[in-house]
Amino acid sequence: MARFRLSVKHLKNSVIFLKIANWVLIVMAWVAALYVYPRLPQKIALWFSSRGQNLLKARKSPLFFLYPLAQTLFFFGVSFLVQKFYLKKRYAKEKFISDYGEKRESLLELDKEFLWLALIFVNLIFIHIQTSLVLLSHGIGTGINPYYFYSIFGILVMLVPYYAIRRKLF
Repeated sequence: MARFRLSVKHLKNSVIFLKIANWVLIVMAWVAALYVYPRLPQKIALWFSSRGQNLLKARKSPLFFLYPLAQTLFFFGVSFLVQKFYLKKRYAKEKFISDYGEKRESLLELDKEFLWLALIFVNLIFIHIQTSLVLLSHGIGTGINPYYFYSIFGILVMLVPYYAIRRKLF
């Protein structure tokens, strides 16, 4: 029985697509924040508790932009740290042997794919929090949609064993 193998080229294309998707989410978070900010009421929600506590409201201020800023910094911080330290250190240990080189490169691309896919779901969590705060500010929403939030978080957690299995298949 032949095993399913993705070529390095397919994995690299997947990584490029996932990077672009992350960038689109970052840009859209900023576009949405810049679009919504002038339309917000004078008192805005800055934070809420999932335990039914009072909503933290404040006068409209640039603090509203903390969420897209945190999302952007988290994105750049994690992607830089993982690529610079984790992936570089992990794959520097192994020597390039002619018949092992393609497998090594495939595993590296698979790890990058995992990183960029996980960051998409983290970006979606940030965007959901920001959207919930905008709706709360207008008195429309009730806070975080727990089903959506925990579904996204659950998918993010399930990616770990999924990629561990994919790695073993190589």
